[in-house]
Amino acid sequence: MIEDFYKNKKILITGHTGFKGSWLSLMLYNLNAKVSGLSDTSINSGFYSELKKENIFQEELIGNINDYDFLKKNILNKDFDIIFHFAAQGIVSKAKEDVNETLMTNIFGTYNICKISNLNQNIKTLIIATTDKVYADHNDKNTEEYKLGGSEFYSASKASSEHIINAFNNTEKRPDLNIGVVRSGNVLGGGDYGKDRILTDIITALKTNSDLHVRNPLSVRPWQYILDSLNGYLKTGLYCSRNQKDEIFNLNVEIINKFTVEEIINLIVDFWNPENKLNIKIDSNNKFLESDILTINSEKAKKVLNWESKFNVQEMCKEIVNYEKSNQKFKWANEHVLKFLQNNQ
Repeated sequence: MIEDFYKNKKILITGHTGFKGSWLSLMLYNLNAKVSGLSDTSINSGFYSELKKENIFQEELIGNINDYDFLKKNILNKDFDIIFHFAAQGIVSKAKEDVNETLMTNIFGTYNICKISNLNQNIKTLIIATTDKVYADHNDKNTEEYKLGGSEFYSASKASSEHIINAFNNTEKRPDLNIGVVRSGNVLGGGDYGKDRILTDIITALKTNSDLHVRNPLSVRPWQYILDSLNGYLKTGLYCSRNQKDEIFNLNVEIINKFTVEEIINLIVDFWNPENKLNIKIDSNNKFLESDILTINSEKAKKVLNWESKFNVQEMCKEIVNYEKSNQKFKWANEHVLKFLQNNQ
């Protein structure tokens, strides 16, 4: 059903140069969609640099989602069917350093994408990525109806963006535009390389044989593999389009969500080289407000979307190492995506 639905669809991915956006671009390309990207190129993931861009993208728009005139000029009269909105300021540490950019991008940038999607009558579906950190109580079971909130600027900006989306749906949205919101857990996969990302720090330490600095080694996060997570976004797009509904889905993998940061580190190190043990140093100067345990409930996605993880924690860590050690990363990733799509339709 996914392959039939996305075939020949004209799709715009905002933030296509980032980690999730670039992997989604490859997945949609292999589903025979016509993929375009939009990015200010301030974040170029390691995986984006490996893509054969001339084959994958119909066009790449370079601009900022905070610039509404740019969006109006480049999106308003295009014949896109679906937008996947990934462009965001997604780093907790940067949110502390640059509050204005975080609030502008995550709140007003999201509103700009909603507004321009609404004005372009060709666009029928908008899928927006938020985060698992939008919930007021990170330790609760957090189904989609639970209270939103944020105790630091990153989570507050993302929770605020969801309030803006809800207000937009209630006041401005045309009836034939379907908006899906996806709250995904901590996504891991090859080629991330984002600043202050745990996987980036692990791979860098392994490649350079250096110390690994960790803020909270005993923290538990709702981990999930990149292809599992993006499969949830694809299923959300299909569901909202086919059923002409606005909907919210949590994505969390129960078989992985009990592992600590330290356990993830040890698994990746073992697959990399069992003889090599990283020297882990705890950052005692950590001043970020982060929960020790962060959980979300994805029973709704499992029931409504028939979404579930295909990778357990060992398989996830093994595939990450396989990618990072590959001498032909694009070829490896393309074959990996094709196999995943063939087995999960």
